Amino acid sequence: MNQPKAISSNLLKNSLLKHPLSMESVPRLQDLGAELRVVKSGTSISLLSTELRSTDEPITDPVTVLGSLPAITAGSLGNAGFMADYGVDYAYYAGAMANGIHSEEMVIALGRQRILGIFGSGGLPIPRITAAIARIRQALPEGPFGVNLLHNPGNPDWEMACVRLCIENQVRVIEASAYINLSPALVYYRVSGLAQQPDGSVLRRHRLIAKVSRREVAQHFLRPAPENLLQKLRADSLITAEQVELARQVSMADDITVEGDSGGHTDQGVLACIFRSVVQLRDEIAADESQIGYQVRIGAAGGLGTPHAILSAFALGAAYVVTGSVNQSCVEAGTSSAVKKMLGQARISDVATAPSADMFELGAKVQVLKQGSMYAVRAQKLYSLYKQYDSLDDLPEQEITLLEKQIFHKPLSDIWQETIDYFHSTHQPDIIVKAEKQPKKKMALVFQWYLGQSSRWAITGDPVRNMDYQIWCGAAMGAMNEWLKGTPFEAVENRHVSDIARLLMNGAACLTRIALLELLNVAVPEQIKQHLLLNHGQYSSEQCVTEQNVTEQSVTEKIVTKQMPDQKIESNQKTEPDQKSKVRSKESMDASTKLCLDNSKGFYKKCWDLMPGGSHYNFGDPERPLVIPFNRGEKSRVWDLDGNEHLDMFCKFGALLVGHHNEAYNSSLIEYMNKVTSVDTCDLEVAVCETMVRHIPCAEMVRFCLSGTEAVQNALRLARAFSGKNRFIRFHGHYHGNADNIMGWRKKQDLTYPVPEQFKGDLLDTLGRDPNVMTDQSFMLPWNDIDILTATIERYHDEIGAVLMEPICINGGGIFPVEGYLEKTKALCEKYNIVLIFDEIITGVRIGLGGAQKILGVTPHLATFGKALGGGAMPISAIAGRRDIMNLYTRGKVIHAGTFNGYPLGLAAIQTTFSLIEQDPGCYDRMGDIMRQISNIFVKAAEAVDLPLVVQGMPTALVYHSQNTPVMSTEGYSDKVKFCDIIIREISKRYGIQFSPLSRMYPNLLMSQDDVRFFEERIFDAMENARKVIDIAFKEGITG
Repeated sequence: MNQPKAISSNLLKNSLLKHPLSMESVPRLQDLGAELRVVKSGTSISLLSTELRSTDEPITDPVTVLGSLPAITAGSLGNAGFMADYGVDYAYYAGAMANGIHSEEMVIALGRQRILGIFGSGGLPIPRITAAIARIRQALPEGPFGVNLLHNPGNPDWEMACVRLCIENQVRVIEASAYINLSPALVYYRVSGLAQQPDGSVLRRHRLIAKVSRREVAQHFLRPAPENLLQKLRADSLITAEQVELARQVSMADDITVEGDSGGHTDQGVLACIFRSVVQLRDEIAADESQIGYQVRIGAAGGLGTPHAILSAFALGAAYVVTGSVNQSCVEAGTSSAVKKMLGQARISDVATAPSADMFELGAKVQVLKQGSMYAVRAQKLYSLYKQYDSLDDLPEQEITLLEKQIFHKPLSDIWQETIDYFHSTHQPDIIVKAEKQPKKKMALVFQWYLGQSSRWAITGDPVRNMDYQIWCGAAMGAMNEWLKGTPFEAVENRHVSDIARLLMNGAACLTRIALLELLNVAVPEQIKQHLLLNHGQYSSEQCVTEQNVTEQSVTEKIVTKQMPDQKIESNQKTEPDQKSKVRSKESMDASTKLCLDNSKGFYKKCWDLMPGGSHYNFGDPERPLVIPFNRGEKSRVWDLDGNEHLDMFCKFGALLVGHHNEAYNSSLIEYMNKVTSVDTCDLEVAVCETMVRHIPCAEMVRFCLSGTEAVQNALRLARAFSGKNRFIRFHGHYHGNADNIMGWRKKQDLTYPVPEQFKGDLLDTLGRDPNVMTDQSFMLPWNDIDILTATIERYHDEIGAVLMEPICINGGGIFPVEGYLEKTKALCEKYNIVLIFDEIITGVRIGLGGAQKILGVTPHLATFGKALGGGAMPISAIAGRRDIMNLYTRGKVIHAGTFNGYPLGLAAIQTTFSLIEQDPGCYDRMGDIMRQISNIFVKAAEAVDLPLVVQGMPTALVYHSQNTPVMSTEGYSDKVKFCDIIIREISKRYGIQFSPLSRMYPNLLMSQDDVRFFEERIFDAMENARKVIDIAFKEGITG
């Protein structure tokens, strides 16, 4: 985030308006309750109190009085009658959010500050609502508070029970929402509170606020209750004859809230259009319904998350304003901390519409947060299936498989049984009877299970279903976050619902005063406006405390420091700059600033004294110019010795799949460590092998090692023993470990003699190698060329015992096998008694529990696994394969030794990793979606500086290249491209982005939408600097 420029006199003088406001007048403008004179002295404008005080400086120059600025406080805005009727200080209330998200705590916190809050009873059982009302009444015996009545056409009994509860407990305010037509329960509440007063007027003890988004719905609330419903209620002895007569003299609602585009249920209407239409309708109906002796007030809601939005609503003529989903990010909201954090990071565009759970069959929509959740996509998928098919039995088999694995996580038959149990428990068996007769209704109920559960998962913060959170959210949330960015309220932990209300209303009052000042032709620069919006009198009735327990005064000082860093502001309290007054911590950096790495560089220098090359691994490339040591990790981030935060897409060469500080992973390993440390055979061995056999196609038997290199060498030993032949085929660009016989060299240009040859510049060439080991043991071929492979095998099949390859060539550039290549390779191997070995050290578990072989549909004879197999924290590898080959170990013909083979902690790591993924089957889709977003941003950042860039590979194992087209072969990109890739990787380190060597990009299970934003904030600056270095390195141009 860019720091705002200091406000100075020069900025004021440079304003386009004629009369600049003097800096001395800014503190006076902060006092919203003070009436001020606006005077011009020379070329400057001053604000003076209308009451001369001894502290006022005398004005010696001739002055011109331009006008006066009235006192305008938050209580001055809106309709005074609204405040009087509801006993509140502001023409403002916090609307309900269903399922108790607008919680008792929120209602009480608002009520104690004389602000109206509405408890979100929608979707809750009656006992839960009963307890909530009792608690609220105890805390607020005189109010103000209200309860929401969410229209439930499918369950009118619940609606009536809720109304009866409110009447019995003397709830004086109900907010009615989601109504299309009036219900008996709603009319009952309204009319049962009517009484005749001595002066003949009608006493309306039950206040009704109707929330509408359509003109045709508003008319129901602007008129008296329908006669047919009145007569029905009278016949049922719920209301008296006198109340029937009085009901004809009052409108159904005291207030109507016109809702524009909002979080949750929404028609996505434009508030400015709908609002005036409803106002006009009110006036038209009032002329016809002359017996109604008062005017229904019209308020505004939807999209109100900043002072400017609040002011615009009042400018439309709103009697009051209503906030809603923006309050979910507050401390008192009845939702999980995970949801609050997601909302606190939302941007204006991070929303989407999705089918509504309660009105699914009607096609009603809710607006939800789309970033960090797949709910919108999956809910829309269900609705599309509902519209396309007439029953669950009509669904194609592949669709059912997808639903059960990705969305429901259990068989649809189980979902239906749970649905039956639910409606029986809520005494609604008729719904099940109807659904059994109507297959489409049954399908709707099954699909509604997911839609209904998704909001509950969000409220409880269920970590297993975090990608299915249904979080009601509108664009106002992103607007509020932008407004509060850089202040203590940027952190959701500091957002209290009453503070937000005061900030919004005081901010709107402040903007009103500024608008009046500008009408007098006075210049008020934007930076002063932004400062004033957060510094107007006493904004906080409940202290806003940070982790350092700073006081309200110091919070105000922080805001002053943020908004006007170099300009002193007059006040009764002097502010002293100290460490606490810094708004941003060291771990939060400005994207336009390179990282300070002094401590990291000093540490690296010491490493050179103790470790050869300053590290514990190296290849034949030049020494790495920048090695950054880290001392802390959390999810997808790591922190270096200088306190800088980095996005980790290195993931230890792709091994780290579980993420940093994965509590479930760590606790599981610690738990097993407490059971046993190191034994020859442990109780996990069978369970872990059974898990791998269940998931991996080739795995009939399994053996464990420590490293990928060991696994590959042991697999080659097995292949030689099984085939009785010594040599093996490997492929250019594929990497199989650190052993002499497998690492480096290249294919001969003359493929009639396909033995590997050494060449200068080979990053895997090394001294100390047996000079004959390569030519004696292996052939090296270009990958994806079936003709050359066929010719080689047919000529040398008596010597070749194995074909070894990466099934997806991640090391060679993220290249996929061409169609039919793997199938034909396997057929050749089986024809000539050759063992086909897939090296899945990278792809195994990282791209799926069954590895690449399951995705590609080709089963090798043997396969090796490592890296992500154990999550990335514990070294562990495995050989899995066909029983007749693996049984060579059983017969004692092939030796496989190793002190730590199958050690307990390594097996616990495998078990835990597989378990975490099995419990979160959508994790690969989630990681893939995040990496797709990051890849798109990466390409845009390259395009912004005119650099070619392509990203390819699997979604959870990607590779980037500095060229315009995907790499189709391991020789498909030049040394210049490789060098540019290295420059991008090294420059990106200095901006907190860690790519893996060879231009690879790996996500982990804990990656989130916030990582996309982190990447986007930094990569554009990184690419701009990388472009400069590339231009210096290649003066002829990158494509030259």
